[in-house]
Amino acid sequence: MTGQPIYLQYLPEYNVFAISDEDVAKYEGQNTAPYITLNPADYQLLQEQLPAKEMPTVGFLCCREQNYYSVDFNYAKSLAHSGVNLCFLTYRDCVAQMQDIDALMLPGGRFASPPEFYIKPLPEYPPAGLRAQAYIACIKEAQKRRLPMLGVCAGAQMIACMHGFKLYHNIADSISTDLEHKTPQLEAHTIQIKPQSLLHRLLEITEAVVNSRHVEAIVNDGADSDLEIYAFAPDDVPEAWGNETQNILCVQWHPEDFAAAGNQKMQNLYNWLAEQATIYHAQK
Repeated sequence: MTGQPIYLQYLPEYNVFAISDEDVAKYEGQNTAPYITLNPADYQLLQEQLPAKEMPTVGFLCCREQNYYSVDFNYAKSLAHSGVNLCFLTYRDCVAQMQDIDALMLPGGRFASPPEFYIKPLPEYPPAGLRAQAYIACIKEAQKRRLPMLGVCAGAQMIACMHGFKLYHNIADSISTDLEHKTPQLEAHTIQIKPQSLLHRLLEITEAVVNSRHVEAIVNDGADSDLEIYAFAPDDVPEAWGNETQNILCVQWHPEDFAAAGNQKMQNLYNWLAEQATIYHAQK
């Protein structure tokens, strides 16, 4: 990677690894893009092994809260458990920071997507900000370089919209459903998984119980897209999609919460990204 390593610090009050806006600002605009990663000592906190230098690198587009760029503990643990090196991307320098990565991970989060991503744009909805612009820039760069991508929740939605799908602003206001899609429960509802799909092969089941933390959702209206829907909630809201040929996998729920607790089936999604990154790295 370019540049000297800059380490995230663990913030126990939020259970995240993070770097402050102030510290990021020291490196932005320099000739070398910052290489932000986990402190080797933090792998003991994660109860994971330090990855070998020859392993591929997954770029993770950071979340951002409380004037910090961050990665939740469970994301970090699930990715670290897959054995890859990690590079954390900030928003203004994200494309430059992607220079040496072998795969891209786009997490969930709350932020405004571009108005054109919605099936019925709302005039009072805020315009897409820096975070959404960073997601779009990273997706474009990943597609340009044919990087494997894993999208979770909002990250999955952004990938879908970049491939022809549209979003509902609010599920409850858009479709008739008794299902609660935004809940803190770890086991919120079931999903039905398309047999023989990539997701089916990774999870080895056709029905799973998932968590659910989203208000927006992908519109299932037969959109002209090169992505295939892999799974649905009981009310037919899409829960997973992707393109196996392009090495794209997206899930609406948060598999890292299950994986970090030892669920091997959900860990397989992060292992898939590591495997695809390994193949990409070997072909450079």
